[in-house]
Amino acid sequence: MPTLAEDRRYLEAALAELKNYLLSDVLFYPLTAPMPRLTIGGMLLAQRRLHAQKSASPLDFELDTLRTKWRAAWEKKSAKELDARLTLWRNYLNDYRNDENQADHYRHEVRWRVMSELLLDEISQGSAELVGLDQLLRAKFQSGEFIWNDTLKSEFPQDKFWFLYGKLE
Repeated sequence: MPTLAEDRRYLEAALAELKNYLLSDVLFYPLTAPMPRLTIGGMLLAQRRLHAQKSASPLDFELDTLRTKWRAAWEKKSAKELDARLTLWRNYLNDYRNDENQADHYRHEVRWRVMSELLLDEISQGSAELVGLDQLLRAKFQSGEFIWNDTLKSEFPQDKFWFLYGKLE
């Protein structure tokens, strides 16, 4: 999990490139190394982690302004990324079905599901595929404690992010 400083640097760099990213055909947009590539899901996840530490406010205004100004491009890119994140999540769940030792990687791989949830909030439609993947997950999911750092719990409530409150059997 990135540190607070890494999330802040990523979000600042992403905001500086956001207009170019939204108007490009590139889904995973390169930022200055060694940062992860720019995606809307990556930005939203970093923003949530910063909120949990009470430290994103100045960046929030800039993000909201750009999201509003470039709304159509934002939604189009969000929908495209949702498809990509669902593919990554589906691949992980399929790997788990073929090898239950993959359950050890759940804590890390569940970020694809988290990003999918965040991206769904950005578009005006649901996802039948996600419903199906959640049914697969629930069949082997064991409810329990929050699996990420407890400082993040406030930004990922159990009713919406239930998949962060437990593990695969």
